[in-house]
Amino acid sequence: MARQTSYTVHLPPTGSDEAAQFVPDSFAPIAFVAPWAWFPFHRMWLVTIGYLVALAVVAVALSFSGLPSLMQTLITSALSLLIGLEATNLKRWTLRRRGWREVAVVVAASREEAERRYFAERDTLVVTPPVALAATRPAGPAPAAPLPIIGLFPDADPSARGAR
Repeated sequence: MARQTSYTVHLPPTGSDEAAQFVPDSFAPIAFVAPWAWFPFHRMWLVTIGYLVALAVVAVALSFSGLPSLMQTLITSALSLLIGLEATNLKRWTLRRRGWREVAVVVAASREEAERRYFAERDTLVVTPPVALAATRPAGPAPAAPLPIIGLFPDADPSARGAR
């Protein structure tokens, strides 16, 4: 059986299905190896600037830290791994910031299958408008006497405790 991946479907502010973006919820190996190229390729300009600034700060901090070069390599590799894991979430954030709406989640073995499933089922999806809730008010007057406590300590009154 093929490995299944979740894809989030994002529609542009105009709402046209032809421009829908399918973002996988998976590790991005190219973002792990070369985030400096992956972010601009996906037009994630703010994320690219943030990455370059963070990279400069980490490089300066590591150069002044006095750590062995192996430890510095492990730290930068861990940051690259984090970027590879979170790259698609950053893409979702960028789309949301630009006004795109997340309209569906599709589970499929490939992007093409996800597109087929989404476009085949989009007409059968029923979107119900949110129901306005009526203003709530108390069901009745508040009780005059405190109610007994149910549980391990049934006596709420400290004076009701027996003296030893």
